[in-house]
Amino acid sequence: MYSYTWDQETGGLLLTSTELRFSKEPRPVYSQELDILGFDRYWNYEKDDFRPIMWAETNNYIYRGKLVAQSKGGTFFTAPEIVIIEAPEEDDGQLKPVDIAAMIRKNSDLMEKLTSETIKSVFNTYSKFKNKVDIFHVSYSGGKDSEVTLDIVQKALPHNDFVVVFGDTGMEFPDTYQSVELIREKCANLGIDFHIAKSHMLPSESWNRFGPPSSTNRWCCSVHKTTPQLLMLRDVLGKTSFTEMAFVGVRADESVRRSGYDYVSYGTKHRGQYSCNPILRWNSAEVYLYIYSNGLHLNEGYKHGNTRAGCLVCPMSTNRNDYLNNLCYNDSTQPLLDTIGRLNASDKGNKERVRSYIENNGWKARKNGRDLTISLKDYDEASINDKLVITFKNHNDVWRQWLKTIGRIIETDDRSLLKIDHQNEMFSINIKEKTDNYLQVETSNAATPANVLFMKKLRKILRKSHYCVGCKVCEANCKYGNLHFDENGVVYISDNCIKCGQCLDIDTGCYVYKSLWLSKGLGN
Repeated sequence: MYSYTWDQETGGLLLTSTELRFSKEPRPVYSQELDILGFDRYWNYEKDDFRPIMWAETNNYIYRGKLVAQSKGGTFFTAPEIVIIEAPEEDDGQLKPVDIAAMIRKNSDLMEKLTSETIKSVFNTYSKFKNKVDIFHVSYSGGKDSEVTLDIVQKALPHNDFVVVFGDTGMEFPDTYQSVELIREKCANLGIDFHIAKSHMLPSESWNRFGPPSSTNRWCCSVHKTTPQLLMLRDVLGKTSFTEMAFVGVRADESVRRSGYDYVSYGTKHRGQYSCNPILRWNSAEVYLYIYSNGLHLNEGYKHGNTRAGCLVCPMSTNRNDYLNNLCYNDSTQPLLDTIGRLNASDKGNKERVRSYIENNGWKARKNGRDLTISLKDYDEASINDKLVITFKNHNDVWRQWLKTIGRIIETDDRSLLKIDHQNEMFSINIKEKTDNYLQVETSNAATPANVLFMKKLRKILRKSHYCVGCKVCEANCKYGNLHFDENGVVYISDNCIKCGQCLDIDTGCYVYKSLWLSKGLGN
């Protein structure tokens, strides 16, 4: 919101009353980061992490207003290069840490104004929506932005009118779990309900079923984050159909995509959820000033030099963060990196090529299952003689369960023929039994609007029945409680299904299919 300058006196930031048009996202730099990157070879500084020593904007290191160094490059296995530009202190003198107390005093007026305006906005949002939603919750991640968001919300709202939810992906920084325990204790003291939502699938299992996530196949967010949170909130409320308001620590300056977010939005995360972004217009300078001013905990991962606290091995992470995570948390990152290498079909067994595939981000750029050893080659869709022909494995007639989501099934005397009443229009599908428990389904490929819609839905449900691993994303999408998975991951769909199509409204129909599919044209 506010622009900032460097304050030579305190070594910190100084907000100004003018509005910031573009933020370079400044962050404090602690001795841990300087040691990890090798700056201790050049500079003399105190080895403690109570106070930052300097600041950084992206890869530029700034000491009391001077650009003194840069870091370049870096991969999972290679340290970034250090470029020294100027000596921070004359005659190689010891670097002076930031005077946090003085920095807080100098910024107190503007920070108090910003804080009070934000608290007021949160309360006004609560007042506007308290009769429209069933539950308010703060989405806590263990990162700096969610730390500030939670503190703002707890100052704005009655403590018994919202809950805190931590979505544990199982791939968090070890330091994040320390932050979670501190917040859990703090919430208990404040009388705020705290919940942890976690998928029934471990990352070691999901990565081996979906393949590693990539920048275009981020199935991990739905499987390990939003779905467990939604199912957990259902249990808390005791009902499947509800509307919630999530307070989220999203900021516009974090990315181009987030710069287009609204203060309050509906359905951006999942259906039935309003999202409120209290600190949307804050920049990182204000976030850190708030943390220091209010004595909030700062995730230790930031002191290592990380710009974000998220999953340890993430397709959206920068190369620099990859290096820091792999160095600082290798016991946790190595199993995931081993999985990337083991599932890489083209380079499997060649250690050097696997290493290159990982550090040059080949796995992050993956668009389909072509590079994976686990890609299923036993599902086929084809256009043959004006018919859509789909061949798939019959898993205990699960496909018949999925048919309930697109229409009323009408059995015929001919077991190989099914009729489906879809939106008051009758469609026929022919079923042929193949060898090894495979079925082949044929239906008209006529290009009428009704038939195209029917075929689109049919393709989705057959993909689901073939590829399903029971990740429960479809269950979370069904707000009417007509779809659930048993303890063995088998889907059951109630005869009361209203055919709303929300369980089908997943890109390509199934996240596993999208991640593992082998690109093939369907003709016309």
